[in-house]
Amino acid sequence: MNDWITHADLCREFATVDGSGFSADARVVDLGVAVLEVKRFRPIHLQREAIPVRPGDADIVQLIVPRRGTVNATWAGRQDTVSVGDLYAHDLAQLDEIRLESDGHDDALELALVAIPKPVLPLAGEAIAPLLGHGMPVDDGVSGLLKRFIEDLSDEKLLLNPADSQRLGMVLVDLVTACFSSLLQSGPGPRPGSPRRVLALRIRAYIQRHLNDPELTPRSVAAAHHISVSYLHRLFQQEGDTIAAWIRDQRLQRTRRDLADAALTDVPIHEIATRWGFGRAGDFSRAFRAAYGMSPREFRSETAHWASRP
Repeated sequence: MNDWITHADLCREFATVDGSGFSADARVVDLGVAVLEVKRFRPIHLQREAIPVRPGDADIVQLIVPRRGTVNATWAGRQDTVSVGDLYAHDLAQLDEIRLESDGHDDALELALVAIPKPVLPLAGEAIAPLLGHGMPVDDGVSGLLKRFIEDLSDEKLLLNPADSQRLGMVLVDLVTACFSSLLQSGPGPRPGSPRRVLALRIRAYIQRHLNDPELTPRSVAAAHHISVSYLHRLFQQEGDTIAAWIRDQRLQRTRRDLADAALTDVPIHEIATRWGFGRAGDFSRAFRAAYGMSPREFRSETAHWASRP
């Protein structure tokens, strides 16, 4: 498995443009399937050294939340500037240059950096590629919630025991997934405030509350909302989904989250599958492999490795 991105990695792979030394004070919060680092820098300009990129750099998403100062980054030829109030995502594989600048009040800069292995996210690496190397819009929706959550975790007064850290790591992964999914979502669909859109959102919330019911079907969902099955299918088609696929994907995301939860390592895989509405272990295993490229057992083993790294 790949090592995590750390301050030492930056020191080895990047060099200061003026040849001066590179140092930073860092506080690390181990969240199991994610790592949060709060780093304090002086203004600095870094460029990647002329050495091969490590394979692991492409397998970890790094999110940057500036707390003081400004970040100017060049990633895969894309240049962007992010400052306090912004949210930025990339991986180190294609990061070419980064300039950390003060905001003019003093020379101190502070960044919250989150590292998450891509296999932990239920979104394919190629799917999130358009979001990397860009500042992400932060609003009153899920992106703002994600940024505030990272800022809260960065509070040096926050005290967490290992079990709390593990669970908050899973919450963080869920928030990143929700944020990325929201930014990637496209298509005409009903207007956000239309009665049809409100009904669609209510149906999705209903499904999420009943994912553990093996009898959850398009027919039962339609009956619960007093609409026809054909109209239910049209609602999902207008948003680029099918209801059966959406139910399956939501169940797979929940099983994936539980399989990565260190607090549930003693719970058999088939029990987790049953908990989220999969009636047959074989069907669950095939669906999981088709969605994530590995078996549930392999995924649990991989995430256990990340959580137990030194």
